[in-house]
Amino acid sequence: MATLASFAPRVPITRRSAFGSSRRASRWYASSSDVVTKGDAELATYRWNGMDCAYRRRGNSGKPVVLIHGFGVSSFQYREQLSALSESNKVYALDLVGFGKSDQPDLEYCMEFWRDQVVDFVDNVVGEPAVLVGNSIGSLTAIHAAAKKPECTTGIVLLNCAGGMNNKVKRMPGDFDGFGWQYKAVIPIFNVVLAIIDFVLKTPVAKPLFDNVRNEESVRNALQGVYKDSSRVDDALVQSICTAAEREGAFGAFVRILTGPPGPRPEELMPNVKCPMLILWGDDDTITPPDFPLGQYFMKLPDNRPNTTLKVFEGEGHCLQDDNPEAVNPVIKEWVAAL
Repeated sequence: MATLASFAPRVPITRRSAFGSSRRASRWYASSSDVVTKGDAELATYRWNGMDCAYRRRGNSGKPVVLIHGFGVSSFQYREQLSALSESNKVYALDLVGFGKSDQPDLEYCMEFWRDQVVDFVDNVVGEPAVLVGNSIGSLTAIHAAAKKPECTTGIVLLNCAGGMNNKVKRMPGDFDGFGWQYKAVIPIFNVVLAIIDFVLKTPVAKPLFDNVRNEESVRNALQGVYKDSSRVDDALVQSICTAAEREGAFGAFVRILTGPPGPRPEELMPNVKCPMLILWGDDDTITPPDFPLGQYFMKLPDNRPNTTLKVFEGEGHCLQDDNPEAVNPVIKEWVAAL
């Protein structure tokens, strides 16, 4: 599905200082739950509002870190962070309700729903304030949690933050200031496309479409369009998504999430976020490109907000933590250790 990001002009980004990675050059910018263990020690579930929520845990000491995944995936996508970060931290990777091995109820999904899940998880499973690390809508969930209950987090790490729960991202005044007329002209067209998609997802046609995109071949192709290192799109990652998509409630949750309200933009929440922040971004991300309005907001945020650090990874995409963990993990570890 096309997004407005497809029409974004590629604006050069000024680099301020170099920071190497194992694969590609990267740059620093100045600047009430009931726990039940299942199977191995890493996988567990807890009860929240009558729903079973899954999570993984590693590490027995150090600062707690909670990893929050993006749309369509699960805690499995943090496979490398669970191992690397647990060397010096207590690490938890949560499956948001509707995804992974958490329940997939037929209800009205919204960003505030996942916010409340994360806040409850920190309060009643972790048991102390934690660093929240999120990718895409996971980043947006972390911002929501930090804004709603500042005392639940000691810091947040945003990996290619999303602007809303789905593609119906709220437009902000000045979003396209400085862009050519052709970019402003495409917004009404894109809104019509989104309205058509929204309508189709609420008709009987939606189920066959969903069945067609949840098979292994379609999932693999979609991931390879997002990942920059195709070798990272392995059978285990593909199967983790397909298995969740085959569950009874998967289709209903998929429709509810895509047709639900996008929620407030990060810019609207930021005044209530008081904790330190690390922003990590792949500059070749076509889903949330750094030179589109939302990306530009985060590129400039360290100049306007204290305790905010930005690092851009050259040549990386939207899921950079799983696409290039060798470059991302040391940055997160160093930043968390310094808190």
